Amino acid sequence: MSTSRRYQLRLSAELALELEGFAQRLGLSLGPAIQLLIGRGLQAEADGRSRADTPPDSPAALAGLTAAEHAVLMVASILPEGERRMGSLAQRATEAAGERLALFQPPSPSPEELL
Repeated sequence: MSTSRRYQLRLSAELALELEGFAQRLGLSLGPAIQLLIGRGLQAEADGRSRADTPPDSPAALAGLTAAEHAVLMVASILPEGERRMGSLAQRATEAAGERLALFQPPSPSPEELL
């Protein structure tokens, strides 16, 4: 049995709204959403990435994301139990999106190519 720790966190109203929106979009409660964001941040730090290293989202990417979210919400609104289904598929959608994005990333060099 693993031990867990409890942390108390105070957020500004703006950051709290962003966190709640993030959790809702992924169909998560606040605790798992916070854990996910902390994990992502720590992994980015371990990988040597920082916010300054991350290019800003292009208007085309943001327009595509908005269109995709709009389509999902439209479908969810007409399906029986659409909201519940959308939440239950959030993790699978995240994994599928990661796989799709990987198709557009340049391949990592092999160890031999680095020498």
